[in-house]
Amino acid sequence: MPGLRAISCMLLVAALALGLTSCVHLPGGPTASLLPVAQEVRARLQARQQAVSSFVLSGEVELAAPQGTLNGDHLIMGLAPNRIRAEIMGPFGQPLLRVITDGQKMAVLSYRENRAYMGRASRENLARFLGLALSSSEIYALLTGSVPLLPSTAQAEVIPSDSEKGMALLHLVEPGGQVAEGVVFDPGDYAIRRAWLESRDRGPNLDMSFDRFQEALGSRYPTQIKATDGQDRSLLLISHEMKLNQKVDASLFQVAVPPGLEVVELR
Repeated sequence: MPGLRAISCMLLVAALALGLTSCVHLPGGPTASLLPVAQEVRARLQARQQAVSSFVLSGEVELAAPQGTLNGDHLIMGLAPNRIRAEIMGPFGQPLLRVITDGQKMAVLSYRENRAYMGRASRENLARFLGLALSSSEIYALLTGSVPLLPSTAQAEVIPSDSEKGMALLHLVEPGGQVAEGVVFDPGDYAIRRAWLESRDRGPNLDMSFDRFQEALGSRYPTQIKATDGQDRSLLLISHEMKLNQKVDASLFQVAVPPGLEVVELR
């Protein structure tokens, strides 16, 4: 009958319309219903960090601290999870500073002073020479485009980023609300674009941004890193060459001082 055929056609059109609209991705970035849950985001970010077993970076660096600034070329090597060797050279390749840590101890060769500093690889000692109050494992993570996350006891949620189109924000708050962390990442490959750590007390306050990404290990890793710690200390690192998971000689991270240098003990 004509009337029934007309109704059937209307129902078919409505069904098709519903089916099509359920597949449409609206513009304006991810919606909350399409975002992964916080536990999945944590796991993916941690897996991405653990995928980098070693790195070699070379390029330009600028360190700023209340004691002054340091500019030059850098050659930085790392072995997971916390061994780092950083060389900073001035004009014509003149060595300025060498920092070596095995995660527990550190040695710093200041060529300008013809002096070596040795002591614990504490946050305070590392901040004095590397510009940021971070542990050696946290510095390793930062140099590979990752950030240390608050403990799993922190309250976590994932929402669309209001600062970068198409990005998502993992927001973490420790019990009591004294410390909060934000991580802006790409939901496609979990590359981190920006992160910050805020403390209501006198704890750490960090702001980190990542740019100029290079494809590697099935994701993207930054060759430009900016970081400040809220205490007039900052780091700008631009790497013209980045090599990940290549063999790096473990002996390069032995904490030792060449003979003939004055040694100053660090607390």
